[in-house]
Amino acid sequence: MILLTDLKIMIMKKGFIQIAVTKDYTLFNYLPMNRSIDSKQVEALVESIRAMGVTRQVICIKTACIDGELKTYVIDGQHLVHACQREDMPVEYRYIEITDEDDIVNKMAFYNNSSKSWKLMDYVNAWQYVHPDYLTLKKFKNLYNLEPLMIAGICNNSDSYNAVSAASQLIKNGNFRVTNPIAEEMCKDFSDLFIKIGRADRWVKHQFLRVFIQAYDGKNYNHRSILENIDKNIATIKTMTDISVANQFIQRNVFNLI
Repeated sequence: MILLTDLKIMIMKKGFIQIAVTKDYTLFNYLPMNRSIDSKQVEALVESIRAMGVTRQVICIKTACIDGELKTYVIDGQHLVHACQREDMPVEYRYIEITDEDDIVNKMAFYNNSSKSWKLMDYVNAWQYVHPDYLTLKKFKNLYNLEPLMIAGICNNSDSYNAVSAASQLIKNGNFRVTNPIAEEMCKDFSDLFIKIGRADRWVKHQFLRVFIQAYDGKNYNHRSILENIDKNIATIKTMTDISVANQFIQRNVFNLI
């Protein structure tokens, strides 16, 4: 009787290994743009393996675009590899084809979302290795305690709800770009407002962003005066929940636009 743990099974397709089983855990490399290993998730998989065995394959690619050397990288299943290693069990894995670095991130996000949905910053962390604009977005996120979508709106000078919402898809699909030359200055100033606003309704804060971008385009933007206006009206701001009412109130009483 031949045990699965005693051999590698390989199926050749299009000139390279498509499916294999191995206990050589050193074969697997991990993409710098993927999420970090979570030991709690490894523990959960160990419990699952002990109860039901391994029920799925690890998804891999073979590429030299990471460090110039052709290697096997895990696209999906890095926690499973660690769990199998802990249990001294073989890893069943298969290769998928990729075309370029963009394709790596897109497929990594696609497979990972099936097990645990990616947050917006997961996409930022992944795409930063491919497009430098994502490094800028991450830099601003680290400097200023603003939502990624708010920063994206400032980076694109987008003051409409639809434009800010569309930024989410741009970030996810790798098409986010910084087009506003004064984005960092605006992030800093809006962060000052954000601190003042505090625990206001989230969508009221987004109305602040919309009006802020509109006001910043004008020649009469006075940062000190706006901060003072927030202090004067903070009690009302913190109780507002109606978006349209909030927008009108912010324009009139904070930014003096109407």
